[in-house]
Amino acid sequence: MICFAPVLLAAQLPARGVVAGRVTTRTDSATVVAIAGATVTVAGTTLEAITDDSGRFLLPDVSSGRQTLRVRQPGYRLAEREVGVPAGDTVRIDIVLQSDAQRLAPVHTVASSPDAEVFAARPNVATIALGAAAIAGVPAAGEPDVIRVAQLLPGVVARNDFNTGLNVRGGEADQNLILLDGYPIYNPFHLGGLSSTFMDATVGGIELMTAAFPARYGGRLSSVLDVRSAEESRPGIHATTDISALGASARLAGASGSRGTWSIAARRTYADALASIFTNNIFPYHFHDLHAHASYALPSRARLTLTAYEGRDVLDANLAEFASDSGTKAGSGQWAFDWGNRLLGATLSKEVGESVTVEQRVSLSGFSTLLDLGDGAFSQRSTVNDLTVSGSMLARGAVHDPSIGYELSAQRIRYASGSAQTGTTSYDLRQHPRAAAVWVEDLWRLSPRWIVQGGVRGETLSERRFAALSPRLSVKYFVKPDFALTAAAARVTQSQHSLAGDGPLRYFEVWIASDSVIPVATAWHWVAGAEHRLGDVGTVKVEGFYKRYDRVLDANLSEDPAVHGDEFLPATGTSYGLDLLARVQRSTGVSGWIAYTYGVSARSRDGLRWAPGHDRRHDLNAVATWRVAKYRLGARLGYATGSPYTPIVGEIARRTYDPSTDRWGTGDPQRRIESLGGVHNGARFPASSRLDLDASRVFKVRSATVAPYVSIINTFNSKNVFTYVYRYSVNPPIRRAFSQFPVLPSIGVRIEL
Repeated sequence: MICFAPVLLAAQLPARGVVAGRVTTRTDSATVVAIAGATVTVAGTTLEAITDDSGRFLLPDVSSGRQTLRVRQPGYRLAEREVGVPAGDTVRIDIVLQSDAQRLAPVHTVASSPDAEVFAARPNVATIALGAAAIAGVPAAGEPDVIRVAQLLPGVVARNDFNTGLNVRGGEADQNLILLDGYPIYNPFHLGGLSSTFMDATVGGIELMTAAFPARYGGRLSSVLDVRSAEESRPGIHATTDISALGASARLAGASGSRGTWSIAARRTYADALASIFTNNIFPYHFHDLHAHASYALPSRARLTLTAYEGRDVLDANLAEFASDSGTKAGSGQWAFDWGNRLLGATLSKEVGESVTVEQRVSLSGFSTLLDLGDGAFSQRSTVNDLTVSGSMLARGAVHDPSIGYELSAQRIRYASGSAQTGTTSYDLRQHPRAAAVWVEDLWRLSPRWIVQGGVRGETLSERRFAALSPRLSVKYFVKPDFALTAAAARVTQSQHSLAGDGPLRYFEVWIASDSVIPVATAWHWVAGAEHRLGDVGTVKVEGFYKRYDRVLDANLSEDPAVHGDEFLPATGTSYGLDLLARVQRSTGVSGWIAYTYGVSARSRDGLRWAPGHDRRHDLNAVATWRVAKYRLGARLGYATGSPYTPIVGEIARRTYDPSTDRWGTGDPQRRIESLGGVHNGARFPASSRLDLDASRVFKVRSATVAPYVSIINTFNSKNVFTYVYRYSVNPPIRRAFSQFPVLPSIGVRIEL
């Protein structure tokens, strides 16, 4: 079988090599002077490095073969050098720049940015890539967060200020395939979704695919977000420390000679430690993250990369300490919550011949959460353990780039609830699904005007005896060299689902796999758009989208724990709308983007139709970063129309029977009040708006770079509604609004050595 033939299957990426070198210039006296801060890029890619004080640079993970290096530095002419990169080895090059400050005649240089070259080489439908430089400077609450930056891109809806979950083009928060260096990570969020698990210093860039993603990706209905680890380009060992209002993180990274790079990073919040300074009545909660990444060139034109992550949220509190003697209830007492992710992935790539590359990947990914009340009086747990083995083979040609690959995965899933003190179990669902997929794909340069990328993914699932073929097709037509029309279509499936529901926060994540009684969710994506390049500095992109859910699973809030199969209610649905992205990218001056989305989402079941809680009609974000001298100023302006919610139209006192008195009542002294909801998601919150500001300055302190920053979230203290609380026991009834973030200033500093 093809899935057991790794020699014939493998990589999506070509074999890699390393480019090391030095950038200098010559004075009038022929003295060689190193140039620090020059930008070295590999043409047609997003790889880049910045020269250090001695002018040296290191570019790891460069595709083998003939590559073009470009060196940019203000005051000097653009330099281009062609270099042959050997697979699994290092090539060294010295580049001498010529001063451009005293030109005798005008010199016009034409060079394309990596984004412009990707525009010319691939369909790239519904795909947005951001590098670390574009992410830096976006105002943040406490510390920079890559997922919150993704929420500012077109097609992505942020439910509220407190949630870093992604709702992409009408999809649910569990319908996104989130990858770290290509390896799956299940819930990269901390408690409640307030922040993500990705540390800013460890992120080298992101790629977001909002629809019709290529055939090598599967298992989710809405999007793919691939977060790429940062690679250290400077030789030697370097350290970065970030101290913010929420926590502290540190990263140590370097290059092992010229054949590899490595990095290790850690973060911990210290809200619990700060609270202990002011009071003994603390809420002991914290989280931590650990991240490691390494890449090394091996003999025989091979390369090995490793990525590891572990993160944990810990809350261990005695709620009785927060209550007076008269207010203590049976529900008070020890309250423990534990939530976390872990990931270990490895990739071995090797070049075979001159144009074929094979790659093998293996990853262990896990997620677990445990809620324990009263030292075992009641506990609820959810765990996922995922082993995935995959491989691919890519053949590069003048017209065609065909590829083929496979993916095998086995999970162990458990969802249980019970009481350790009484030895009782409410339910204990254990699943062991196994999935297999095979895909083929081809990038076809049909003519100078046409680029076609097509493929098909075949999938099977053991628990349900499920098999399906999912075709994918993307097309780009160049009306002019800087203007193109695009279209794409794809069928996607999803066999793992979350029980967290459609609420505004995701406190307790529970994953369940499709089996004999839980169906597989399926959908079709259709996209059409146009993109216009603005020279080498920007782009304007417009895309219309339509998504049809043949089957989508809605969490059943009234499920019976004793009955397996009623956890979800199957529904159908549609999402359609329009995305606009206008983006400017400059190394100095003003950069940023304007993103606008118009969207309409609906779900249907048994003749009923409703809008999901993330349905927004209009969502606008403007992001700007201004770099001048040693200063960096950032701003974000957001406006969004209201999302749906279910209004409370009344309250009733829930009566119970007292056999000692043979009477019905509300208890003594208990009085249970039950809210009466109106039409499901039949009302909408008011529109929300927010202005965030950020400023930082770079200082040189001996050999260290110190960059303090200050951010102000919601500068004008807009009263954006988070939820409503009702009180019908008074006349007239009262509806009280609870707001999202108030004015939230924060400070921090980054120190680099």
